[in-house]
Amino acid sequence: MLTLEAVSSFTRGLQGACTALALDGDSLVGGSHDGQIVRWSPLTGEKKWGLDTEGPISDMHLAEQLLFVSSSSVLSCLSVETGEVLWESDLEGASDYVVQTGDVVWATSSVYEIEVSDYVESTLWAFSLDGSLLNRWSFEERCWFLAPHPEEGVVMGLGRPRCGYFWARVGEDLSHVRLSAESPVTVGAEGPDGILFGHSDGVITDLRGSAMGNSEASIRSLSSFDSGSWAYGTDEGTVGGDGWKGSIGGSVDAIVPKPGKGGVWAISWSGSSSFHSVQDSLGVSEITHQQRISSFAHKGEWVALGDENGRIFSINADFLERRMSDGPSEGPEDGRSSHLRDRLRGLRE
Repeated sequence: MLTLEAVSSFTRGLQGACTALALDGDSLVGGSHDGQIVRWSPLTGEKKWGLDTEGPISDMHLAEQLLFVSSSSVLSCLSVETGEVLWESDLEGASDYVVQTGDVVWATSSVYEIEVSDYVESTLWAFSLDGSLLNRWSFEERCWFLAPHPEEGVVMGLGRPRCGYFWARVGEDLSHVRLSAESPVTVGAEGPDGILFGHSDGVITDLRGSAMGNSEASIRSLSSFDSGSWAYGTDEGTVGGDGWKGSIGGSVDAIVPKPGKGGVWAISWSGSSSFHSVQDSLGVSEITHQQRISSFAHKGEWVALGDENGRIFSINADFLERRMSDGPSEGPEDGRSSHLRDRLRGLRE
């Protein structure tokens, strides 16, 4: 197997675990648990700017010239070009997700009660692009997935007690929709054929509530792809899709589009990270990495991955194809060569 570093066009680093990534044609932005935010060129890896704020960074959303960052208990709007903070708004509780639709920025926050070991209140916030509060809604359930609704507003996948999802629109009450699976939503995916939800009992449902599949284990990761296919991974190492299922062991941390000719990677953790090729069935393990993958983003022919040590890996389709064709060219690194590589990387950055 190739190492993750060997198939990456470049690698960069953050202070603390990488907790959020955002990617488009002009920007690769990484956020860390320690509150560091850095923007690089996705083509060259050139650093454009860096900013230290109160962490952890929980989510980010790129919208042309604006970057929305959810961190600690604050929602921030930054200039993509300069990193300047244009406005901030305090949220009640810990910030969770952020997404922008049209002229509205949506963010969620939640309050965790240590004494009961559970979330006791959540809030959905709607802001204008200049930071003015348009609407807010409070509810019991925690939001575990936030995405644009295909028609208007946003969708929130919910935990207990009600489960299902909320449909939110500015100026209207929340609409609660039940799904065929009555268990909590654990993850969601937005794709060309709509929105999918993964549930704690292993069921996968769509926006209409129809059951699409059942892994019989809690869904940990879920992705929907341009080809119209979808794939899931579970805490127990099961990977599956429409009509197929396989096992790769460990815990499946991510289902990531594979740059280039289609298919995806199922990334599992079992003392190290393994990247298994998936395309309508489970394939071989192609890549290995010693640290756990903690975040990812993809756009077109590019995929960015972040790990728990703060390393960020940028993978381009053309470079990946060449490296996969060449195959491994080195044996395992010893400690000295690894140390030298880290020092050289530090000088480049």
